[in-house]
Amino acid sequence: MLLITGPTGNVGDELTTLLAEQAGDRPWRVASRHPDRLRERLSGTSAEVARLDFFDPATWPGALKGVRTLFLLFPLPGNKAAKRAIIPFLETAEAAGCEHVVYVSVFGADRAKFIPHHKTEQALFGSRMSHTVLRCSFFHQNLHRTVSTHGTDIADHHELFVPAGRGLTTFVDARDCAAVALDAVLAPERHRNAVHHLTGPERLSMEQVAEQLSEALGETVRYTDPSLPRFAARLRGRGVGWDTVGFMAAVYTLTKLNWNQPITDEVERLLGRPPRTLRAYLGQNAWRWRERAWT
Repeated sequence: MLLITGPTGNVGDELTTLLAEQAGDRPWRVASRHPDRLRERLSGTSAEVARLDFFDPATWPGALKGVRTLFLLFPLPGNKAAKRAIIPFLETAEAAGCEHVVYVSVFGADRAKFIPHHKTEQALFGSRMSHTVLRCSFFHQNLHRTVSTHGTDIADHHELFVPAGRGLTTFVDARDCAAVALDAVLAPERHRNAVHHLTGPERLSMEQVAEQLSEALGETVRYTDPSLPRFAARLRGRGVGWDTVGFMAAVYTLTKLNWNQPITDEVERLLGRPPRTLRAYLGQNAWRWRERAWT
């Protein structure tokens, strides 16, 4: 049995869509805190639906029953979540008989001990389970995710409000990462104990991202580069939790330090085609900011 967690996250959402189209009669399970929403979405597919709350261990046995391959995605990444929920869940999965884990991580997780993905990677590497780690650069989709609130800043204030300084980052499309994840969950032997670094095809500064947003939306979007305290205050004012704010601040600090700027050829090597560009993504999805259609 294959278990998909985080089906509303960037990669999890796209992977669930791919499996619904391509899994055929193969049994697979999708788990979420809101299973009723999933049942409607996955009606007519071979997917089972289960309730899973990483912070409620009583929901873990049902989700993990019979699972041999696990796709693991943080719900809202934070160090408390890693320690109290994600790592214990991994340990429970191993005890339940899981053999292989495909884990969505981030660039710098091997070096940045202060981010939750580092702790989770280390727990996975120390387990008896084999692994495929997908260290992904910054997702195109983060620019309109509800959790980031960047879409609101772009649409309502015409600003890209992130504390990344003049650092460069290699944006990647979550659809490309999901396509790699699909092969890793369906054919683990091809990705066993591998760490893939998935990036887009170019290094971009946030000034360049703002320019591309302006082009796609037909109106000027400014990159404002706030201080970390100002960034945190705005997000907290919108009800974003401290763990999420802390994680986002850490990611943008890594960008500011240019830890998120290496380009790899792994998307093209694994998929046989170039990764999607940010400009193409923005051209196809400009309607999201115009219609405030956050994901």
